[in-house]
Amino acid sequence: MQRAGFAGPHWVCLLSAHRESAGGRPSRLVAADKWSVMRRIYTPIFLISSFLVSTACGNPPTPEKAKDLEKIQPKEGAGADSGSSLTALPTGPVATVGGVEIPQATFREIYDLKVKKYADRGREIPASADRRYRKSIVDRLIYHEVLKQEAEKLGVKYDEAALKEREEQQKRGIRDWDKHLERRGETEASLREMYIAELREKAILDKSGKLKVTPEEIEEDYQKIKGNWKSDQPRVRASHILIPIGPQKVALDPHVEPGTAEKGPEGTDEEKAKWEAEAKAKADELYKAASAAGADFAAIAKDKSTGPSAAKGGDIGIFTADRMAQEFSDVAFKMNIGEISQPVKTKFGFHIIKLSGKWPAGELPKEALEDQIVSRLEQRKLHQGRRELKDELLAKYTVVDNIAPTLGPEPEKKGGAGRKALDPADRKAAMEKRRAAADGADAADEPDAKADGEGPEAKADGDEPE
Repeated sequence: MQRAGFAGPHWVCLLSAHRESAGGRPSRLVAADKWSVMRRIYTPIFLISSFLVSTACGNPPTPEKAKDLEKIQPKEGAGADSGSSLTALPTGPVATVGGVEIPQATFREIYDLKVKKYADRGREIPASADRRYRKSIVDRLIYHEVLKQEAEKLGVKYDEAALKEREEQQKRGIRDWDKHLERRGETEASLREMYIAELREKAILDKSGKLKVTPEEIEEDYQKIKGNWKSDQPRVRASHILIPIGPQKVALDPHVEPGTAEKGPEGTDEEKAKWEAEAKAKADELYKAASAAGADFAAIAKDKSTGPSAAKGGDIGIFTADRMAQEFSDVAFKMNIGEISQPVKTKFGFHIIKLSGKWPAGELPKEALEDQIVSRLEQRKLHQGRRELKDELLAKYTVVDNIAPTLGPEPEKKGGAGRKALDPADRKAAMEKRRAAADGADAADEPDAKADGEGPEAKADGDEPE
């Protein structure tokens, strides 16, 4: 189908040229009365054709270059747009907590990065976003200082090893860390302070006994979830150390085993043989270290293994044989508890397997799931405890917020009229229903050749970073 104004005018142009070559006159054989009729019909058509010919046979229109681009560039003092109720930021400390000042420089280190994300796109930051950033950043800094002072009073310290592990985990699978920080509008130091704050919360709550899980709570939770673990097949629980074969690209998803998300270069037959020999030699060396008397398998896995299970000491949870690569399962299901295998080759590389549990078909006993139940219940208590702790500490400490006066009145919420708030009890019931459907252990991830870590073993409660 031709577009009007494109193919049409060119056709008219050709027709016009044909008419000119023929003298532009109708045949002398046409009768006079017919010529009169034809003239009345063709006259308006000719006029229209003349217009189309002049358009199509001429030069195409040239687009004009946009003018006054400087008028849409960000203005000095981004965020203070017309109609905004925001006022200038304070020149001194942005807040005071218990007599301790929070410097403006600490605030600006984060705030300026947030604003820069708009400036880099040639935009002025909207007042609503500016207000939100100001409030969220100062609230964060105030609470971090409150946690620091409370931890010092209680004499508790955050877990430095957990901080290191958390930072390594966050960087895993990210190609360009600096770009990642820039997109988030954070610095290495600001992210570290967020992690430290979470660890301080946990240390304070642990000190108060609010994270303790009782035997009664374990039994109650086990009764709720044991049906999810019923199976007509035998199961085992294992940990492993994985050594991939050949160069590995960094997976975009930190929870996907390298080699499944993005494979390394294919290589020639000679290169493949060389890579396999190198991986096997490394696996043999690690097997000797892991199977030596007094060796800490979990520590070696954390340090030397590849994939998401490394951060958990190589633990890949409880699984049935069909959940794993056949070569892996063939070895794991013949092992005795506590035994460490020689290197086993699968498509993922070489695995050194340690068996930590073995059960027949049917329901799993409470002992098989107890550590996972405790971990899950601790996470629930931690999640609830954090909210309560924040309210408690902010009421306890004297806080002067110097950013609050720059925010103006709270903007009216849009689109909320007529929406019924969910009753807290109903909300809690809904959450418990989702948890019940998700209860289980961690996935047997890396060597799983037939699934992507889904199913009851893949689900677990947990808190994400801010």
